[in-house]
Amino acid sequence: MKQMNNNTSTSTSNTKNTINMINQMVDLFDEAVMSLYYGLIDENKENTAITNYDKEKGRLNYYECLMQIIDYFLSDRPLNVDDEVKSKIDKALNTFQHLASQNTINTEEIRKALLLLDIKAFKNINFPLDLITPDATSLLIANLVDALIDHKKRVEILDFNFGVGNLIYTICNHIDASFKITGFDNHSLLANVAIHKSNMLMQSSNIFYQDALEVLPNDIDIIVSDLACYDYENQAYHSYLYDKGVKYFPYLAIEHYLKISKPLFAIYLIENTFFQKEGSQAFYEMLKANGHIDLLVTLPTSFFQRPQDTKSIMVVSNQVLNDASTNVFILPALSKQDEFKTKLDEITKCLKNSKQQLITKNVH
Repeated sequence: MKQMNNNTSTSTSNTKNTINMINQMVDLFDEAVMSLYYGLIDENKENTAITNYDKEKGRLNYYECLMQIIDYFLSDRPLNVDDEVKSKIDKALNTFQHLASQNTINTEEIRKALLLLDIKAFKNINFPLDLITPDATSLLIANLVDALIDHKKRVEILDFNFGVGNLIYTICNHIDASFKITGFDNHSLLANVAIHKSNMLMQSSNIFYQDALEVLPNDIDIIVSDLACYDYENQAYHSYLYDKGVKYFPYLAIEHYLKISKPLFAIYLIENTFFQKEGSQAFYEMLKANGHIDLLVTLPTSFFQRPQDTKSIMVVSNQVLNDASTNVFILPALSKQDEFKTKLDEITKCLKNSKQQLITKNVH
């Protein structure tokens, strides 16, 4: 992982300055977005109460305006507004640019600013905030990725349930490695937002509006995904589990990506009722025949907005290891700093051992 500043007083001062700078970035971009929003809105045509984006087209929402502002900021794509509105937008963006040049803003600070804009946008379109992977969880997963990848080469990382990308972008900003991102999402708006965020972060990526079960990339080094939990319906789709009547998307997704021929690990964020879903026995038998659960980590409830939203991390390899066991850990609350760090060290050590076993198996 990238090294942190060990000077406490300096670190505290820098933290306050960083928070203030991020808030300024958010305010400036929000000012530009809202200026565009009110400059474009036509009350006879627009209805922001409509929330079904895939069926209702042509209306305004916060994200649509944010993406236009990003395109204007990065590539000077014209905005269809009058001079007065454009002047307000230019003033906000010029101030942002000045702030960035004076403070050498990094991509992690921009990611945090974009996350706060995500939250406002989600509220505007009535999307639940739990669709965004929290920073605490994303940082923990970054530690696990760090233990599993080869830092000497460019890492091809896949998230087939990409959303707005907070999980992947956090990982890429906190690991000292070169990443190439591949992402799929079955919601056109979220996929488009993720592309624009990638452009703002200057992150190399290929993000697609795509059904995750209709494609299988093979040139992947590691998978991470905050698994969406719903019943999958597609009459054209066939797999061992689906043809047995299993519809729980996480089971089907894990089954699908076990088919990648290259030996790899997948890190999944799963709901705590994962092993109690209909079809769990069939899933277990399928997994035993095609891969292995290397690690299960129960996360602290403090990571989530509500106790009932608490999730766990499951690390799966696509190699059959008949003599290997599943390592199970329960992470303490972050407030128990020493205990948390000790447990995290145990987890990363365990993963490094799993990585070595995978390498040894494929050498022989």
